Amino acid sequence: SDLIQLPTYRFPGFSSVQRNDVVVFHVPHEQQRPADLRTFLIKRCIAVAGDTLAIRHGQVLLNGQPGAIAGAPQTTYFMEVPAPNDEVRQALHEQGVADYTQPDGLPAAGANAETGKLGYVISCPAGVAAYFKKQPYVKALTVLTPPAQLFPDVADFDVSDAASVVQRKWQLDDFGPLPVPKKGQRITLTPANAAIYYKIVGQYEHNQHVSWDAATGMIQQNGKPLTSYTIKQNYYFMMGDNRHNSEDSRFWGFVPEDHVVGKAVFVWLSLDPYADWLHKVRWSRLFQPVS
Repeated sequence: SDLIQLPTYRFPGFSSVQRNDVVVFHVPHEQQRPADLRTFLIKRCIAVAGDTLAIRHGQVLLNGQPGAIAGAPQTTYFMEVPAPNDEVRQALHEQGVADYTQPDGLPAAGANAETGKLGYVISCPAGVAAYFKKQPYVKALTVLTPPAQLFPDVADFDVSDAASVVQRKWQLDDFGPLPVPKKGQRITLTPANAAIYYKIVGQYEHNQHVSWDAATGMIQQNGKPLTSYTIKQNYYFMMGDNRHNSEDSRFWGFVPEDHVVGKAVFVWLSLDPYADWLHKVRWSRLFQPVS
């Protein structure tokens, strides 16, 4: 209920969000919960208010130029091998390739759904992929981009019934261009872009009597089409470093500034999925800075 709701506090010493910051924020699509009870997420800020974001073949472009790469973005691949064996599993372990859904923390061997070839589905940074490409036991390493229904083509979970009448058919590695809203910016609303701004107008900025007209693909206020709107706060576009296995702004859109709690500064706890319980904690990584 919103009748009794605690205020949201930011971490002490918080400064404004910059590109590539690792940010803690309230998940935007839980509008059915009061702000103080929403789930925290940690993602990397890819674009800030005023930027125009695009992704082409996995490369992030900001305002038409390649964006600086921070952290170690991971891509999902199918690694084809002649046969699974201990050498492959040892290499996966040594290169830090994990699958937390498996009991031993290692990817399980299986057949490619399209080709029937035997191998492993792995998620790893570019450097690890380059290592495996050189190994004699790797027959092929192919990027796997899972199909996805993304913002703003589809309605957002249970909190927005706005699906764009202009279908963009963006995918995880080919997305945008999408302008990130900035405080004070005046937007002309049309059926081509109204779904992008519906949650901003009707939910994040707390305007009254706002609804979605599916027949026209337009935002309505007081029963009349809303044809322009001035943005009241800054917004951000967040993505996970595991690019093919992250629920982020590509699915639910922008993060409002008032949802931001702070920046991730250090690693509080790190667990080794391969280790027994006596050696589960990675002590060397505790309290290391987040890059």
